Amino acid sequence: MWQLDLARRIVEVGVQRGAEFVDVRIEVHRSTNVRLSRGQVEEAGFSSTAGAGVRVLYGGSWGFASTEELTEASLTSALEAALSMAKASASRRREKGAVTEFGAVKDSVKASVRINPLDVPVEEKVKLVLDADKRIRSREGVKDDRVAYMDTVFAKYYVNSEGAEIVIEGARVRATAYVAAARAGVVTPAYERVARTGGFEVFKEKDFLAVAEEAADRAVRLLEAPVPKGGLVTAVLDHDLLGLIVHEAFGHTAEADLVLSGTILTGKVGEKVASELVTIIDSPGPEHAFGWTPYDDEGVKARDVVIVEKGVLKEYMQSRETAARMGAKPTGNGRAQGYSYAPLVRMRNTYMAPGDWDPEEIIQETKEGLYLKKGLHGQADSNGEFMFAVQEAWEIRNGELVRPYRGVAVSGNAIDVLKSVDAVGKDLVIESPGFCGKMQIVPVDGGGPHIRCKIIVGGR
Repeated sequence: MWQLDLARRIVEVGVQRGAEFVDVRIEVHRSTNVRLSRGQVEEAGFSSTAGAGVRVLYGGSWGFASTEELTEASLTSALEAALSMAKASASRRREKGAVTEFGAVKDSVKASVRINPLDVPVEEKVKLVLDADKRIRSREGVKDDRVAYMDTVFAKYYVNSEGAEIVIEGARVRATAYVAAARAGVVTPAYERVARTGGFEVFKEKDFLAVAEEAADRAVRLLEAPVPKGGLVTAVLDHDLLGLIVHEAFGHTAEADLVLSGTILTGKVGEKVASELVTIIDSPGPEHAFGWTPYDDEGVKARDVVIVEKGVLKEYMQSRETAARMGAKPTGNGRAQGYSYAPLVRMRNTYMAPGDWDPEEIIQETKEGLYLKKGLHGQADSNGEFMFAVQEAWEIRNGELVRPYRGVAVSGNAIDVLKSVDAVGKDLVIESPGFCGKMQIVPVDGGGPHIRCKIIVGGR
């Protein structure tokens, strides 16, 4: 492939110029975006981007530059710029950078794509969004809605000075529906999405119109629901809310670059940080997951990272640089938003492993508490403190769901919540797709089974 040949020549020049490590990433993306609000199409467009990022380690210091022109002259200029930056900062760097070697991997990987989104007429994509909007707005009580569709078909070409040459090709599709119902001063939001690595076939397998309807029905139904009393409660969490907590409140604290800066998990490998029922994994798969990452953006073959095993912290997620600093092995978590960004330590598909409870049994064995479904938005920090909005809650009384609640938020500390887990379901679902925004935006996924824990609920 000419892209690999071009990248190889740039890497060779970088090595000749004295760089300790050189890598080149060439990427091509073709994307469609359709966005609609309150029945009006606000955007319907196609974009095509291509470019290359060149990274060097010289004198223990990093330099990075990118270009939109895929020519030898332009990539050579990017290499020179990266070398200049590395040289300029090398004498001022207190701690010399290094990379953990991975080896001369040569591979080509393709995601499973049965219906290429590029082969689907844009009219069909716009119709999907319009039809979903029509169903949403047919529900009495809906006052606002936003529906969006996105697809991207991509190819990545990676070459480094270790001799690695990797090609990754694939596609991602995503459709989202946000709904707000309102009545007598009460506003209830709801959100649903369908998103996977793969092609347009996802919408043949999962009915997005029904999913959008579900969001509208939830928003309208909760208009009549009361607000619960706040406090520490026994709660059963579904896979979606669990996935949000595992990713935002816990997962980020196990990313090695943040660990080096200081998080609640710094220095705690080998210590108990959760119930013995809890195992948390960050995985490059499964293949359909939105954060599918067979190789990361540093040429490392991605593997499962067992962050927590039976309640004990086992390891952190690593890039090449953090692995070198911590005396660990790279895990395939060096990811970049695109060719114009240098890789950071990022999650991929982060989830809690299943247990041995039937999900229905967890509720039936709960005398009093709440069943919490669907996360919405919120925030978390490096100490594991979090607060998230919840779309829907149900009161559990004597093992039965007796009435819904609205206006629910959950908060607390991720470690405290995970240590309180006393039931984990068999029903693993990895289907909480989205984009994570840690300085850069990358696709991620996650989830888990139903669990029971103690958590703080905000209400009246």
